[in-house]
Amino acid sequence: MNDSFRSVRRALRARSPVVVDVPIPVRQLLLRRYFEVSIRNGRLGVISLGLLLFGLAHEVPLTARLVAGAALSVVLVLRVALAERMVRGLDSPNPPSTLAHDLLLLAASTSWSFAPFVLQGHISPSNLAGVLYGALAVIAVLSVSYHSALPATVVLITASFVPLVTFMALQRTLISGVLAVTTAICVGALLSRVLAGHRTLLRALAAEQAYAQLVRELQGDGRRLEHENAQLGSSLRDARDAASRDPLTGLYNRRHLEAFAAPLADTVRRRVEEVALCVVDIDHFKRINDAHGHAVGDEVLQAIADLLGSRLREADCLARLGGEEFVAVLRRCDIGRGQRVAEALRLIVGGVEIETDAGPVGATVSVGVAQWAADETFESALRRADRALYQAKRAGRDRVEVDTVDAMRLSVAAIERTRPGALH
Repeated sequence: MNDSFRSVRRALRARSPVVVDVPIPVRQLLLRRYFEVSIRNGRLGVISLGLLLFGLAHEVPLTARLVAGAALSVVLVLRVALAERMVRGLDSPNPPSTLAHDLLLLAASTSWSFAPFVLQGHISPSNLAGVLYGALAVIAVLSVSYHSALPATVVLITASFVPLVTFMALQRTLISGVLAVTTAICVGALLSRVLAGHRTLLRALAAEQAYAQLVRELQGDGRRLEHENAQLGSSLRDARDAASRDPLTGLYNRRHLEAFAAPLADTVRRRVEEVALCVVDIDHFKRINDAHGHAVGDEVLQAIADLLGSRLREADCLARLGGEEFVAVLRRCDIGRGQRVAEALRLIVGGVEIETDAGPVGATVSVGVAQWAADETFESALRRADRALYQAKRAGRDRVEVDTVDAMRLSVAAIERTRPGALH
């Protein structure tokens, strides 16, 4: 309780309608609620004023009631307009002063308190008692609704109830005296209730701010984690890609070649798809290294890798086995078509001179071709293509040779095509 009153004193010295010893975001929320309540109560006050003047105080001359009603309505409407302006200005760098609004709020509240003094002698005692109790009820309800604002609520309660208690005491009757004491006790209880409600509201707002800050921090952490995960995923993909690539030519390596062939084994075994293998070797590559150096040799390897890749489809796989040897896995390709592709690879390499730091360098390749049979493994088919490559080397290089088993199949197919009556 003492802390609350100290907060009230500090706010009064700072001429603020709300406590000043709270974080700025919480203070902004308190001010916003204070003004929003003022707007709502101002509109309700016009209705309550009409009930008072044209209900309980119906004995007062009509002209006096109309003048009083018009004057108080102007105060209430102006106060609502100022409160709406305050709400709009809360987010601005220089919010407007609340003094005019606070004074109008005080004037509207105390007008209820002085109503019994003004009406005494003009209306009957029973109607005067109704005005008195009505003023007590209205002030109590309105005061409690302002619990977001300290010291404004304390000032309102004090300024509103002091005239009422004074009026009761001045009646000098036992009943009015008891009523004055009882009202004073109610004022104390009301102040205690408002202060307790204000403390609860402050704790709730502080918790709300802490929760909002926690959410922002978690969202920030979440975004950072997403970014880090994306970077990690990219790094893992790069690492995985690097592990499956030849660092010099950028082609796939033997590890990726085996991984690529693994799922094809079942389709070849079930004869769903035909697959041909081409083993390509650069002719006399050692001479290029000896004549121009290994750096030029690397340039030749890179250029030939690019030339071979340019003749293959996206579904195929081109890999460097090591040294100057490459393997092309051709999907949906039988031995006849595989031989034609191999011939195209040979021609494209032999038909250009490769630009290097040592000047133009010519190169040729030999190619061995085999078709992956349904009853053999990938390694077996690769060995047969490799044997065909050595046949091409022994036969003079710069040529394409088909594995013996597949060559026999090609010969049979050619004989079938030359038979009389064969369909072409």
